Amino acid sequence: MNNNKKLLVSCFYAFFYSGIVMLTLGSALPDISSAHNLPYSMSGALLSCYSLGNLASGILVGLAAMYLGAKTSIIILTLSICLGYAALTLAGIPALLLVFCAMIGLGRGSLITFSQGTVSLITDGKPQTTLMLHASFAAGAILAPLMFSALRGINWRAGLIFVAVLGGVAVMLFLNVRDYPQAGAPSGKSLAFLREKGFMLMAALIFMYLCCEFALNGWLVTYMTHKNMTMNYSQSMAALMWIVMLAGRLLCVRLSGYMKQSTILLVLSLGACVCFGVMLRSEGKISVAVSVALVGLFMSGISPIIYASSAKYTNKYPLAMGVLFTSGCTGGTLMPLITGIIAEHWGFTAGMSAVLGTFIMLLIFAVMNIWRRNS
Repeated sequence: MNNNKKLLVSCFYAFFYSGIVMLTLGSALPDISSAHNLPYSMSGALLSCYSLGNLASGILVGLAAMYLGAKTSIIILTLSICLGYAALTLAGIPALLLVFCAMIGLGRGSLITFSQGTVSLITDGKPQTTLMLHASFAAGAILAPLMFSALRGINWRAGLIFVAVLGGVAVMLFLNVRDYPQAGAPSGKSLAFLREKGFMLMAALIFMYLCCEFALNGWLVTYMTHKNMTMNYSQSMAALMWIVMLAGRLLCVRLSGYMKQSTILLVLSLGACVCFGVMLRSEGKISVAVSVALVGLFMSGISPIIYASSAKYTNKYPLAMGVLFTSGCTGGTLMPLITGIIAEHWGFTAGMSAVLGTFIMLLIFAVMNIWRRNS
């Protein structure tokens, strides 16, 4: 296997592992909160510290690669996930829980930024490859709630330890790669992309999308238990959403050959907005399951389409990927905390209803994207 193929395999596994990392934290949140008697606002703060780690990673992974080299930096940042999850099983002080969640977010964000940028560089931003890369993330996200639910029969801490062990596999794969290509335009450190209206629109889209995704992934299980669903059923809904997201991303691979990316993005944003609103109104187990599945279906291709549409900026300007990812993670940082604060003061339904507002804004920016491309 040549060097580029080894690197692609490593990046695809990194995305798969990132899906496990993100969904496990949301799945474990009720147990972590119960074990330490945390209020909704503190639970939301844990998710936001995780998101802050993601936010910092957009800048840190580039700086680390500059001073330590790409290989050393991505290995160290991956190890921060392993240490963070292992430490969550031992910590009992809320301040330390916040630190360990930030470590997990820092490592996970670094894996996403590095892998997305590397795959885009190697394949020249090919949308089908980007969609398949994000499909591997969905596969990990599907496995995470099922794995955690199974290991929870032993102890909820066992699930976190297993995630730490899987991180060791990612480290071994990155160690096995010899040469790491650099994103390399002559415009290397230029910020000229910030003057591009198209790039700023992509940044706004990913901001709103990750508001939705982080809030939904972080609070879905807790929201379901709030609606008097059993823990096993609640965990299965998180898995169901990502099973459908995997299928949706594979479907989008086919659609991308026949439809414009901007059109696909508009259809997906509209569907996600409507179906999330229906989910909030659903009560019975069947109607909840159907609405969750439809939300997952329509959300499935939004993120990879945004990244694929941004390739002309991220491949030319190496700093653009970090800025794009940082923009998204800013939304992912704010929304879980906002949801938790609203839930604590006005009820959980109100907290989740606030997320609907971000879906509506996502739809508005998707419409603007259509207008920009047609003008």
